[in-house]
Amino acid sequence: MWRISVQSVRHYWALFAGTFVALALGVALIGVSASALAATWAVDATPDGSAPSVTLKDGTGAARTLSSGDLDMGGVQSVLAMAGVVSAFVTVFVIAGTCAFGIALRRRDMGLLRLVGAGGGQVRRMVLGESLAVAVPAAVAGCAVAAVAAPLAVEALNGTGLSPVDLRPGPLLWPLVFAAGSGLVIAVLGMLAASKRAARVRPTEALREADLDSRTMTAGRAVTGVLALLGGAVMVALAPGSGTEAATPLALFGTMALAVAATLLGPLYLPPLLRVMALPLRWADPVAGRLAAESVRTSRRRTASLVGPVLAILAIVGVFTTVLSTTGAATSADDRARTTAQLVVEPAGDGGSLDQEAVDRLREDPRVAAVSAPAPLEIAVAGPHSAWKEQAALADPVALSRTHRITVVDGSLKPLEPGTVAISREFAEWYGHRAGSTVTYGLFGGEPVRAKVAAVLDGGSAVPSVVLPPDTRGATPAPAPERAAVLLDERGAASAGAAAAQLTERLGADRVRVLPTETWFGRSATDQDRLNNLVLAVLTVPASLYALIAVASTLVMSYSRRGREITGMRMIGVSAGQVRRMALWETLATTTLGTLIAAAVVAWGVRAYQGSLSVFGGGAPLSVPWGMLGTLVAACVLVGVVVSLAATGRLLRRVSTASTATRQ
Repeated sequence: MWRISVQSVRHYWALFAGTFVALALGVALIGVSASALAATWAVDATPDGSAPSVTLKDGTGAARTLSSGDLDMGGVQSVLAMAGVVSAFVTVFVIAGTCAFGIALRRRDMGLLRLVGAGGGQVRRMVLGESLAVAVPAAVAGCAVAAVAAPLAVEALNGTGLSPVDLRPGPLLWPLVFAAGSGLVIAVLGMLAASKRAARVRPTEALREADLDSRTMTAGRAVTGVLALLGGAVMVALAPGSGTEAATPLALFGTMALAVAATLLGPLYLPPLLRVMALPLRWADPVAGRLAAESVRTSRRRTASLVGPVLAILAIVGVFTTVLSTTGAATSADDRARTTAQLVVEPAGDGGSLDQEAVDRLREDPRVAAVSAPAPLEIAVAGPHSAWKEQAALADPVALSRTHRITVVDGSLKPLEPGTVAISREFAEWYGHRAGSTVTYGLFGGEPVRAKVAAVLDGGSAVPSVVLPPDTRGATPAPAPERAAVLLDERGAASAGAAAAQLTERLGADRVRVLPTETWFGRSATDQDRLNNLVLAVLTVPASLYALIAVASTLVMSYSRRGREITGMRMIGVSAGQVRRMALWETLATTTLGTLIAAAVVAWGVRAYQGSLSVFGGGAPLSVPWGMLGTLVAACVLVGVVVSLAATGRLLRRVSTASTATRQ
């Protein structure tokens, strides 16, 4: 059967070309993601052995030593891990659909094999042999592409500034082995599921079949689709009441499960929907529009396979980008709602910190009612079984409560005394603390401290995880505030802009920059949007390019088996222009429907995630990156139209050539 498998691949090269390209690019995508992630693992987390450290004992009595010089690679590793998840999901989605579509297009061939005596097991072995004949060279080609692209990808990642240090490409052997192995496994599993369907083809059924589909909804496809639908619906339903930390994976993976269900169950609902959408085409273009409508109605497997890649990439990119944008918008809205200070004071240059003299002079100004200037620092915290780094600040919680709207969840709001701390609500919920409990922490370069929790505060990002007394000493280097929030009295609040200009002149424009709060939030939002766009690009651009190529490959596979259909249309008098318009309407209809279904799935998941976010005094805003998603939709339409028209033109030329030869 191996010889038959190889001959089949060679004979139907156009049909298998889509699988080859999709798998090769999928392997390349996985290889690049794995090599970039490996480059972050190769970074020495403690490049400077002389950095100050602190040793704490956790709840088990084990000593834990942490250093302030340790590099935090968690952010860039999280982004790359999410990019890998997106890439793997799209790859599995596309390969599984491509393999199933390839088998569906060859039912007549499978029937002929069964007619000449091939058993079901032999057909399955032939199909698996075809998958290996395609997957092995595709994996090799994908590894070659990844070997060239990985260093370029790491250099491009350095240009984004997401990594705290420049990354260097590491050894590619194991990332490429992982990528090649993943590609082979995905291809074999995808073809294994399709081979079961091929082995069940009956000879007489295949010989009697026209180009119409029969039994497109197998029991396995229906059961898997229903389970994915139920699982996705449950995860999305649980997201609103589960808190932000748990809602993120529930919304993301729930939406992905719904996208899988929408694709698997597509043969049931797509043809009727497309037929309704095609009603205007019947009136505007009676011949081509009617042909397009009947084509998408009768060829249910082909319709689902064409809608699938568009639905998958728009759903996965849509939910990831919208969740990230909505999170940023909710955080910004919460910060704005909680801030009562009218002015923000920060150093004149980029970066740096405020000196204590400037903060003291702010407090001495008669128009200033309150000033909060938390000095951020990183501390080590001991838990029951481990120790970790945590963000803290030296601050007066009373002053902080005057410049920001802060709620006391537990304990009492008062100046912190030595040996006491205040903690955020999130920290308390995550680690099980409350007012009166004890927190063991250490300043780097100092000694461990056991402090009593005086209050649990709910203040959003205005309240760090741990608030230490302002007179705490022992940190190396000594912390200084990055900015100060200034609450003006009634007279000063009436003219905040003038007060900002006067304070800038008094403190020195070369030392500080005083801005109205709204102006400062506008500048901060611009910087955050720039960072979010970089993260979104890393997450979605590679997978989006891959999915667009997959859309093109699926169309090429589809049109590779439509020669008889096009020939029949030409024989009954359908003009070449009408055939081209039919292909155009089919592509626009399937792409539009895939977009609409993806939008519905993403809206369901994102609305649930939005319900888990809390903004002081109101609901969380919904932020959708319309520009990025609109560009992706336009790219899907453009690729679909160009490839379908090109493939149709090729088939029309073959029909014309065959007709000329027949007449001669």
